[in-house]
Amino acid sequence: GPKSDIIYQIRYWDKAGTKGGGCNTVGSLVLKTKAGCFVVADIVKGQWTSAERERMIRQTAELDGKDVVIWIEQEPGSGGKESAENTIRNLAGFRVYADKVTGSKELRAEPYASQVGGGNVYLLKRSWNREFIEEHRLFPNGKYKDQVDATAGAFNKLLAIKNEIGVW
Repeated sequence: GPKSDIIYQIRYWDKAGTKGGGCNTVGSLVLKTKAGCFVVADIVKGQWTSAERERMIRQTAELDGKDVVIWIEQEPGSGGKESAENTIRNLAGFRVYADKVTGSKELRAEPYASQVGGGNVYLLKRSWNREFIEEHRLFPNGKYKDQVDATAGAFNKLLAIKNEIGVW
């Protein structure tokens, strides 16, 4: 079945710092299939305190299971490093890595945007789809960029695996 077509799964977290502070923390689960398609399978998002956020990230990892590799966006500077390290510690037992991001969100989203434009990115039909599509439509000028950022992050990591192993 379609489940066996999945060759890799990444949940990428774009963390926001403050509860009700405008930005969302978003965890985007993206799957890569044997056919070379990408599927956005799940979005977890909210405006949480750091303690709530870490609890949600842990709970999501437990629900996702061990097949999902987790990446955390690490903002530049010592605060970003410390925040990423805290999340990694919180996820003991899972495969979790910090992504030291460089360049603008727009630039990082370009490879993903190309695949979206080419019709190679699919969404599982879920309640979050409308907001997700709307944020993408308005990017980079909309109020929110977190879902695009997290999904592009997962996408870029899925591409990097391909380049490292060279099996696809």
